[in-house]
Amino acid sequence: MSKNKSHKRKNTVKLNKRIKISACYIVKNEAENLKTSLESLKQFVDEIIVVDTGSSDATVDVAKNFGAKIFYESWQNDFSTPRNIALNNASGDWIIFLDADEYFTSLTAKNIRFAVERAEQFRKNAMLVYLVNIDVDDGNKILDANYIMRIFKNLPQINYVGKIHEELRVGDNPLTEVTFAPPNILTLYHMGYSSKLNRTKAERNLKLLLEELAETNEPQRIYGYIAECYKGLDDLVNAEKFAVLDIESVSRQKMFSTRSYRIMLNILANIPERLSDREKFAAKAVENFPAIPEFTAELAECYAAQENYPKAVETMTQALQKFENYRGLEPSFFDKDMAMFAEHRIKIWLEKF
Repeated sequence: MSKNKSHKRKNTVKLNKRIKISACYIVKNEAENLKTSLESLKQFVDEIIVVDTGSSDATVDVAKNFGAKIFYESWQNDFSTPRNIALNNASGDWIIFLDADEYFTSLTAKNIRFAVERAEQFRKNAMLVYLVNIDVDDGNKILDANYIMRIFKNLPQINYVGKIHEELRVGDNPLTEVTFAPPNILTLYHMGYSSKLNRTKAERNLKLLLEELAETNEPQRIYGYIAECYKGLDDLVNAEKFAVLDIESVSRQKMFSTRSYRIMLNILANIPERLSDREKFAAKAVENFPAIPEFTAELAECYAAQENYPKAVETMTQALQKFENYRGLEPSFFDKDMAMFAEHRIKIWLEKF
């Protein structure tokens, strides 16, 4: 530590030993993707754990070439089972658990140990990492980005729950003391949203989610995921049904749950006769996520559709201000092109006063 930073915050701890980091994967027929992922982090971790669920390609050979410890588990339509096998065999103090089609960018991979040591120093248990979804069928076009939990401390009783879209728990309790690594420190690219695979994934995921829905005591955990699957399959009736259930679920945490609002607003924007419903959900989205500019912009469009142009201008101006100042963790898709469109809309509305 430099001389001008000799003081320590009270909630920090001195690192007395080198932290051991385990990289974990569950895989099936992911040879090419796994190679890319392992190459991105191999020199920054201490061990690699791979649980294979029935590969028939060169996936296992790829893992062996990187010195991974290999475990085998037959696929049981449950993502948590092989994930927990990986956790049970990981000896690291901290774990990086990636999907095979995720990899750290070359500019940020070198920061893995720094980010983990800093989280340990400030007594955090997990880290949210900036993940960028890219479409490999469209020249690696960026689709969207958000923060996702991929790095966490190897705590006693840590485990995954849920057949799909599984969540980390410590025993029966949610993981607490979570920090995040900004994009300039760590960024992951996710190749799994190839446009030709989207429908196939939605069909597979929906099957698993409906199986879980039939037996779970926590249906609110998966309402939003089910809505997303139905939307991907163009079943808008069921997409709306489960999006509403998700929004109305009292136990649903607000953080990272904008998905269902986006689904509802996307559906309602194409049904002019349901303008009052569109406004209701837009207003509720702004109430729950006041910093996210696109929800405020959506509410402005609702006012304009009612020919309340002064209110529309005022609200869209607020959306632009939020865009300029946005620093939240919740993903926002309001970009410069949307800002230019918003400015154009304001000019049109001003002429209608």
